[in-house]
Amino acid sequence: MDTYRVGVIGCGGRGMSHALGYAQSPRAQRVACADIHRPAAERAATTYGFERVYTDYREMLAKERLDVVSMCLWPELHCQAVLACLEAPVPPRLINAEKPMAPTYGESVRMHAACAAAGVKLTFSHQRRFGLHFAKARDLIAEGAIGVLQRLEMDCPNLLDWGTHWFDMMLFYNQDLDPDWVLGQIGCVDDIRVFGARMETAGLTYVKWPNHVTGLLTTGHGTAAPVPIRATGSKGMLDVDHGKVMMLREGHAWERVPVVSDRVPGDDTTRHLVDSLECLASGRESTCCSRNALRATQLIFATYESSRRRARVVLPLKTDDSALLTMLDTGELRVPDWPAFLTEAEERKGFGLLFDGRSLRRWQSLPAAAWTVEGGILRGGHHGPGVLRTRRHYADIEVRFDFRLWCRGEATLVLRADEVARGIEVALTDDRWAPRHLRSAGALSGRVLPTADPGIGGSRWNGLVATLKGQALSVTINDKQTLCCDLQTFPDLAALGPGPLVLRAEQGPLDVRNVMARQPD
Repeated sequence: MDTYRVGVIGCGGRGMSHALGYAQSPRAQRVACADIHRPAAERAATTYGFERVYTDYREMLAKERLDVVSMCLWPELHCQAVLACLEAPVPPRLINAEKPMAPTYGESVRMHAACAAAGVKLTFSHQRRFGLHFAKARDLIAEGAIGVLQRLEMDCPNLLDWGTHWFDMMLFYNQDLDPDWVLGQIGCVDDIRVFGARMETAGLTYVKWPNHVTGLLTTGHGTAAPVPIRATGSKGMLDVDHGKVMMLREGHAWERVPVVSDRVPGDDTTRHLVDSLECLASGRESTCCSRNALRATQLIFATYESSRRRARVVLPLKTDDSALLTMLDTGELRVPDWPAFLTEAEERKGFGLLFDGRSLRRWQSLPAAAWTVEGGILRGGHHGPGVLRTRRHYADIEVRFDFRLWCRGEATLVLRADEVARGIEVALTDDRWAPRHLRSAGALSGRVLPTADPGIGGSRWNGLVATLKGQALSVTINDKQTLCCDLQTFPDLAALGPGPLVLRAEQGPLDVRNVMARQPD
């Protein structure tokens, strides 16, 4: 049996999923893994038996002569990492990359074309093709269980990060045919990012195929489709969700379609990766190949382009940018400033705004340029570490705000801070590893472990409530209480008098909004 030297770039959540997949294949010799955050790479190596650990993936590519590489980085890094694989002294024969392909269509095309020219197989993690329920629905459609396929309807939060899966499902259910045209519209009323990539806040895509099948994808907060996927045929319908397939046929009521459970360790990602190695051994093309991924990706960027043109876009797509990003850069599409206001309920509870959405007049930034205000958001750490402190001092306080960190970001909320911005310190970190440690998100930094994992990560907005009354401290992040402790245990903290509230951006950007405070009950 052919075996392959395997390496993983990026050992976050998706990198660990890829590592699990390789652990299930007898063809995979798990040689090395790389992550800029060495503990993440060491965790992957220990858990899944990789022989060596690197903090620079280019060094790993240069030294290890890998046959297979998984690339599990944030979208803006995808193109450069895939091309770096091709530039290695011995390029891999297979690259299994994370979705979405890239922030722009041009980068997506470039990766696909470069790998094709080099004879390197490239796949993207549209792993739902290996989901038992999704595959069962595809088989039912192909068998004619609902007659001739006519229409596909789907709903999800956004076009780029999640929508890439649903566009791929449209193609999966319709024989991977190239669509004829796309008509779309997007709106952007909030600064939303997923794994660092900008997202629309609402979108609509209408797709037409040459076999007269149409597809409709809606995105955004508040959209409410009855199920994630509905396939309509000439003689019935299918509703498909994670874990369930329902079918309605002429003359019958809705019925649940039995799906045989697969007891293979792992999940859809495991099946994709195990199959990718079998494809490499046999010369077969993976169903998750970059050719299929590019079809789905084209629908994302064609939707953005249709919104820019205010017209239907005939495919193949000729532009190479992201119309969403270009329109945001030029001001043609503008995200309104995030409003700074209190609800009636917040006013009744006695909250007051600490940030007016426009200026730093209630704050002091150290150094002066470390923190700025943009779009109704406090932005720190974008150009290096910095401290932001309130001009007012507090003893007891209940403070609430939303915050966002970038990959491996580290920041701290400090209460009753002293003149050097030290005090009662709550860790704010993009660190989701188990076991939790004294700098995990929500910890009393260096002293008390958080009691729950608040799920910070992916550059999402997180809601925080911290209450300090006397020597009692409680912290809740994303509705999970991470701290409830008595500071009498720590005499140096218990002795602190009133001080400013401080935000320290220590590693990577820290964005903050909706900052309010009150005297605790």
